[in-house]
Amino acid sequence: MSEIYWVKQLENEANNNLGQNFLIDSNISRKITKLVQGQLGDPILEIGPGTGSLTNELLKDDYRIKAIEIDKELVDIVSKRFSDIPNIELIKGDAMEYDYSQLTGPWWIMVSNLPYYVGTRLLVKLITEVPVIHRYVVMVQREVAERITAEPGTKNYGALSVFCSLFTEPKIQFDVNKNCFFPEPKIISTVVTLQREPLEDSDLRIKAFEIAKVAFQQKRKKIRTALKEIITEDKLISLNIDPNLRPSNLTPDHYLELAMETE
Repeated sequence: MSEIYWVKQLENEANNNLGQNFLIDSNISRKITKLVQGQLGDPILEIGPGTGSLTNELLKDDYRIKAIEIDKELVDIVSKRFSDIPNIELIKGDAMEYDYSQLTGPWWIMVSNLPYYVGTRLLVKLITEVPVIHRYVVMVQREVAERITAEPGTKNYGALSVFCSLFTEPKIQFDVNKNCFFPEPKIISTVVTLQREPLEDSDLRIKAFEIAKVAFQQKRKKIRTALKEIITEDKLISLNIDPNLRPSNLTPDHYLELAMETE
């Protein structure tokens, strides 16, 4: 059956507040699945499976899937669609509230078409709180993808860029045309991968992210002013960091140095 068939099983219209634009192009779903790069039987965490387009392709590759969906009607559709397949666990719940300590065993891979209203908050939460996830394959709004992967000194560079660079290796993979969704979104979607390796200084990196957030709240000011409540100008100079630089000129490693200096 086509993907549009499953979307038409919905009794209610797509919920814009939940960012419901359903992927209906199975070629794109297959392209995304290839980016998972897991091994046979690897566990997958899928956030927001929708009507199951990506889920269907992941199951073809024999991954074991734990899928979290907040919309009861979608839970019912996905349950019906994959009722005869054993290696999928479907959970009705809010991904921001779920107890991820239940993810045990080998490394997990997270796959999701992240809704804009919660996407960056959820990504930050999972990266900081759920270290068993070592790879993320996510579809986000194009501007979010550009912020995730932005380099220092560029217009999209900000606290999110610093965070993702400190914890992962982020990479833009490809854009997805609006006509691959139903209903068509108003924005361009982009698939991003983030590869995470084990880190022994996660707490320090979280602190560096917090410093970056403070700095970028006053991103037009020089860091000696933007960070005056956190670090003195003399200490900036002792770290060979020019106090006249602006927050967007500091690299993620600079923010990590500031975190170490202020411990």
